[in-house]
Amino acid sequence: MSLSAFMLAYLLDGLIGDPPRFPHPVRLLGAVIEGLEKISRRLFRSEAGLKAAGVLIVIIAAGGSLLSALFLIELAYRIHYLAGWVLEIYILFTVLAGGDLRKHVAAVGRELQSGRLERAQSSVALLVSRDTGRLNESGVSRAALESLFENSADGLVAPLFFAALGGAPLAVLYKAVNTLDSMLGYITEEYRAIGFFSARLDDILSYIPSRLTAGLLILAGAAEGASRCGLKVLLKDRRKHSSPNSAWPEAAAAGVLGLKLGGSDYYCGRLKEQPLINAAGRDPVPADIERGLALFRRVSIMAFAFSLVIYYVLQTGEVFAF
Repeated sequence: MSLSAFMLAYLLDGLIGDPPRFPHPVRLLGAVIEGLEKISRRLFRSEAGLKAAGVLIVIIAAGGSLLSALFLIELAYRIHYLAGWVLEIYILFTVLAGGDLRKHVAAVGRELQSGRLERAQSSVALLVSRDTGRLNESGVSRAALESLFENSADGLVAPLFFAALGGAPLAVLYKAVNTLDSMLGYITEEYRAIGFFSARLDDILSYIPSRLTAGLLILAGAAEGASRCGLKVLLKDRRKHSSPNSAWPEAAAAGVLGLKLGGSDYYCGRLKEQPLINAAGRDPVPADIERGLALFRRVSIMAFAFSLVIYYVLQTGEVFAF
């Protein structure tokens, strides 16, 4: 991986996120996954058949994404160094979602601060799957913050981590698996079989990044003197989620910010009770969104710095050079 391409991709993501109508390979990947799912459901009806189809979808979609990235980057560099460098920046930029996530959450905060609850509900609906029309100001604030910190792991820290380990192709592989999980990994009767392998593989790949994100959140909380609170809540509530990974960054952030996350929400008209994270904390208010974004910005910088350390160590083998 070109270090300059990596650094520039991170800067671009932080500055502009994903511009509207930007040609994004994840959209193409989503269309491929959707097509493969339709074909699989026509060919298979049994649970075993759909599980096997789910494995094949992962191999085709994720494996194809990895090989495509390897081939295209190698080809571009063979044509001209500048072509390879630009393509590497583009691919790395598209797998990073920190800037886009920050923009969406900030938009929710602006609507709430201006007293436009309905518009805030519509904005947060882009981030979460719950019925946002039922949410009050505190509920919208909580939904935005939960999305911000859960997605800080798979949208920013994990791509940086895998890019440092194996360049753009490995980051693309992670992004493909994460996209597969978001499209197929639902815990419902319809997706339980076909999305089983996608969900398990995403859990495995996200294991280290989610815990790394939690650790960075606690370190970032030192700016507010809240690291000890973050660690306390993390140790107590890190398993309070159906996912083995999602509660780690949420618990750390809840402790640092002194907020209560989780609780009751409606999904497709049905009430669902989620475990409370930091039950002793207070309910979020709109002003907490900016506090959360400030914490996220510190974590983003720390995650990038940590990824540079990983990159340097792998390139030089000098573990103690820093």
